[in-house]
Amino acid sequence: MKKRGFKAIAASAVAGCLLLSVSVTAFATSGSGYESYKDAVKSTMLTENATVDAQFEVKDNGAIILSGNSIQKLDKESSSSKSNINIDGTTKTYETSEAAGSLIVKADDAYYSAVDDEKDEDNNKDEEKDFSANSSTVKLAEMLTDTIVGDVRNQFVTDGQNISVNLEGAQIPELARLAVSAVAENIDKVDKNISNEGGNFDESMISIMNTVPKLTNIDVKSIAMNATVDGNTLKNNEFTIVITGNDADGVSHELSILVSAEITNVGNTAIDTIDTTGKEVKALDFEGQHGERD
Repeated sequence: MKKRGFKAIAASAVAGCLLLSVSVTAFATSGSGYESYKDAVKSTMLTENATVDAQFEVKDNGAIILSGNSIQKLDKESSSSKSNINIDGTTKTYETSEAAGSLIVKADDAYYSAVDDEKDEDNNKDEEKDFSANSSTVKLAEMLTDTIVGDVRNQFVTDGQNISVNLEGAQIPELARLAVSAVAENIDKVDKNISNEGGNFDESMISIMNTVPKLTNIDVKSIAMNATVDGNTLKNNEFTIVITGNDADGVSHELSILVSAEITNVGNTAIDTIDTTGKEVKALDFEGQHGERD
């Protein structure tokens, strides 16, 4: 099983509302606070570990269709998460824990596990060593970010530790607009990936994903970002993206995605584990059932 597919299941609990918003974080850095914000994001990404406490909400034509929170504990070798997803008046809870190539998922009261057969400790150490501030990967990411941002960097406002930007319509860079549209248009592929991998766990994921309408003729109406930066430390980050489009029946939708994240315990985060003693644990064997995933 490929690692990218392996981690996709752990992340799918919040994919419905975060998938669209992930694409905007790459260019939410500009203006007079551009370098300060970018340095803080990079410093956070390169830290040994950190805790991210995120709140999220998705509105469709003004009505909340999805909301919740997720606490992610991350380091360079392992991770854990606890998420609550509110949908149709029901709250679904998910926990994940990954270490040494082994993933445990708790979906409500059910337990699932998967093993990354391609996990290679030596290779992972080499990758971690390469992932540094001076690595080609980080430098390339910075170059791509600068390219996407373009002249938008001049529209960021710095007020003490607060950095913000508000973009509407033509102010939004075309490359950023295309990136968001591409992500939105490919949500149905995420649904198919989940449905192909079977099991009650995936059925609950499908119900979450199906709350977000699949749109065409997508346009990005607005993007707003607010962050608090203390030196080279990103303390919190909030952004809202509003997109419009039509569903399969031609009905118009305006989707508003809000994500607010607080970053704490940088360098002092301990990953949680899930105790499966005496529990029935079902195996998630994607490769054995459906072939190798990309």
